[in-house]
Amino acid sequence: MLKKTFLIFLAISAVFISSCKKEKSLKVSEALASSGSEPGENVPEKLKKISADTKAYLEGKNIVVILGYGYNDEANISKITQSLNNNFGIETEEKPALISVFVYPADFMVAGKERISSLADRIEDKNLAGMVILGAPEGLHIAMSKIQDKFEDGKIPYPVFTFFSQDDVLGSESTSDFVLDYAHKAGVLEDEVTDYIPDFDATQILTNAISSMIELREPLKADAALMPFVQKLLEKNRTLVHYVDGETGLQSINHFIFE
Repeated sequence: MLKKTFLIFLAISAVFISSCKKEKSLKVSEALASSGSEPGENVPEKLKKISADTKAYLEGKNIVVILGYGYNDEANISKITQSLNNNFGIETEEKPALISVFVYPADFMVAGKERISSLADRIEDKNLAGMVILGAPEGLHIAMSKIQDKFEDGKIPYPVFTFFSQDDVLGSESTSDFVLDYAHKAGVLEDEVTDYIPDFDATQILTNAISSMIELREPLKADAALMPFVQKLLEKNRTLVHYVDGETGLQSINHFIFE
């Protein structure tokens, strides 16, 4: 009886996970269609310029993009997916492509509840060349730690870039190559600026980040070359500095803020 119940549970779980993946693909496909940028046969703009070696390396691989707080509304989803599809190609249920987009919380619902912990299941069947996270929700670093644990050395073998995390600071730093945040002006309430950065285009930094990521073959090292790498992702008029913890006064190696 217990064995039968267990088998039924496994079958239901498999159907659920499959339906989640289809729902995600449908959501992204609808965003592309509404923006007039449906998947096609043309080579995406940025992939026309990469070397033969890079094309060979990326064959069969995905770069996962997670859209979290501040970037998970319909307007941002439409704008970002259109840009990513034009530049790199977005994977849908019908068409393989380099970029695989997940939207929080819509693509992380388990039994009607938001479960960012399901990230490992969502990417389990993917061969990743990298991950870019915009607006990481609370608890994402725990999900990333579980992904780290799947590798023998406890290290994710591909680059992970995190922008504007709403998650635990130390957790984000420990599970990413780097974390980049905006330096909020003094006197402005945190709640009022979570979704707004003056004169900032998220699609541009995403394009720059992925263009740089596809040339990598491994995670970035937390050394003197990291800050110049991050600086190149920003517009030239942006000032970049190391993040300093307000309580301890300690300067982070891989966490930066700009204004």
